[in-house]
Amino acid sequence: MGKIQVLSENIIHKIAAGEVIERPSSVVKELVENSIDAQAKRVSVEVKAGGRQDIIVADDGIGMSFDDALLSVKRHSTSKMKSPSDLFSVSTLGFRGEALASIGAVSRMTIETRSAEDNEGTRIVVEGGIEREKGSVARAVGTTISVRNIFFNTPARRKFLRHMETENRYITQNLVQLSAAHPDVGFELIHQDRNILDFLPGSRFERARELLESEPDSLLETSLADEGIEVDAFVSVPAQCRRSRGKQFVVVRGRPIFSRGLNQAVYNGYGGLLVDRHPSFIVWLDLDPRKIDVNVHPTKREVRFADERRVAGVIQAAVRQALDMPEMEVFNYTKSSEKETTLKFSDGANENKPQSRTYSSEANALEFNLSDGSVDHSQLSLSLLAPSVPGGEKVPGESPVSDSLGKEILGDIETSPAIWQVHNKYIIVPIKEGIIIVDQHVAHERIRYEEALDNFEAEGVGVQQLLLPLTLNLNPVEMEVVREASDLFSQLGFNVREFGPATVIVESIPVELKNWGEGEIFHKMVNELLEEKEIRNTLQEAVAASYACHTSIRAGENLKRDDMQVLIKRLLGAREPFVCPHGRPIIVKIP
Repeated sequence: MGKIQVLSENIIHKIAAGEVIERPSSVVKELVENSIDAQAKRVSVEVKAGGRQDIIVADDGIGMSFDDALLSVKRHSTSKMKSPSDLFSVSTLGFRGEALASIGAVSRMTIETRSAEDNEGTRIVVEGGIEREKGSVARAVGTTISVRNIFFNTPARRKFLRHMETENRYITQNLVQLSAAHPDVGFELIHQDRNILDFLPGSRFERARELLESEPDSLLETSLADEGIEVDAFVSVPAQCRRSRGKQFVVVRGRPIFSRGLNQAVYNGYGGLLVDRHPSFIVWLDLDPRKIDVNVHPTKREVRFADERRVAGVIQAAVRQALDMPEMEVFNYTKSSEKETTLKFSDGANENKPQSRTYSSEANALEFNLSDGSVDHSQLSLSLLAPSVPGGEKVPGESPVSDSLGKEILGDIETSPAIWQVHNKYIIVPIKEGIIIVDQHVAHERIRYEEALDNFEAEGVGVQQLLLPLTLNLNPVEMEVVREASDLFSQLGFNVREFGPATVIVESIPVELKNWGEGEIFHKMVNELLEEKEIRNTLQEAVAASYACHTSIRAGENLKRDDMQVLIKRLLGAREPFVCPHGRPIIVKIP
């Protein structure tokens, strides 16, 4: 017998399912998209145990006939395509004919549906890809699909599912994204008999207010059409921009997508109005379906544009129109090689102009050459002290540091008789070889980060009770983040309890937290966690990084001499004194 053999249908179905169904949130996404394509005006999702146990999606759409229902669970069966050319003009959300077949291959799935032309509904039960039951059922027009025991027949994949609150957060995020794309559809999510979200059908403005949590006068509406590209958007006024990217939505022809290029186009539209802030926005984009490819990724989360640069230009112009701003230069960069990055300025149309700054990186130091482009022989060489990392990359919070190097370079700082603060941002200390510049914010951020990690291992931390407990209103995704990280928040000193479906009460805060800001710090941490979780190894590291970022000494804060010395001394005691938790250098040495 040879080495190559044809796989069985059972294995083929499981492999195909793995391309589409990654976790319970994938099931919800596929089923809700089918409901939207079926012209539903109300979609209800109920899950148990983060979707591990039960997922029930019910809609009031057009439903299916008996024959269509039987075909719907077969692989490559779809109502969205009639010919190969349709693949390049897809106008619906689901079109590959893989969703129900893939879900049924790894779960126990029951479909109950009825079309308006039928007097009775259809019930089909599929278990592990095998049809177990088919018959009639009494029900209203629409479809209800129940999915139980996901991955029951693929235990290796089931064990990689996260805690139920984490899985439910993924489900919530998917539904929030779809609700941004389809404001005319109502969405309901119930988890463990608890109502997580409930959006009524409405206008784009009403949905934008709900999702961006903004007052009417803090949202700017804009519409722009240019050569077949149509943009409608709501963006936050600059004064209401946040410190996190938690509320940003891009929708292409009814499909919520992720695109760094289009997100950056919104930022470019704000020009210089954003300073350490991130805008909230919903952008609805429409263009010729033949100019986009929605079949580049199994989850359909990414799309490819025939001319993304032109699309980004229209979005940027639309944002500028909303802000009533003229075209101006914005700052961009292009990476020309592995060790060289060229910083450039570009105008509103994104046309590159001659370079103005260049730097190259080496193993233990980054040598910067700065010039204004017109003056020769006027350059300054700075060394950003950073440990070597295999491959030349810095991993946040993970870089090993040489003890001997630390003592050699930092020893002089501790004993130096002179120390200054410049621009309320940097601490300058002379040493034998030159001077050391320490960024006060990122230095304190490194200290706070390591303290937070240590607190997770400690028996208890100091807390201060609030005289008047603070009530905070959160959106559904933020509530799921709080539930998921509640134990870690408690270990840091935040005593937080739920008070209704969208409200929490904070009763105590860490004893060292001085700039509480009436709850603003905690709210920022929750939003920051949405991003930190994607780049950290553990939830503990994500919480610690968020806590460190929002509780550290800020740039612009005046420090007394004793404060500076204490900060430097604590930095010397850190396990990694050269790089902040986000990978930024802390110390610059000027020889």
